[in-house]
Amino acid sequence: MTKIEIQSQQNFTSIGSAGVLMFLGGPLLSAFGYHSVVQAALLEFPGDTSGYWILVWLGAIAFQVGCVFMLVGRTYDHQVVVRSEQATAKKDELEWA
Repeated sequence: MTKIEIQSQQNFTSIGSAGVLMFLGGPLLSAFGYHSVVQAALLEFPGDTSGYWILVWLGAIAFQVGCVFMLVGRTYDHQVVVRSEQATAKKDELEWA
């Protein structure tokens, strides 16, 4: 009988790394924009808040694009080791000795 052992590893490319930054930074950008909108709404004369709403939308878009970039920007490495029954039996005997 032959035993097959497969070891896999996933790594991010530069696009995947950018996706991680967008995935983490997008909600932070949206939170900052929304916080600024709320603070401006508490003022008696709030003024123009369109710049803050743009930050909220940019953060939402960055989050969604970051999810796609993390899925697309991956590489996989696989190592396959095939062992025969005799080699495995000898190894087991040595471990018990």
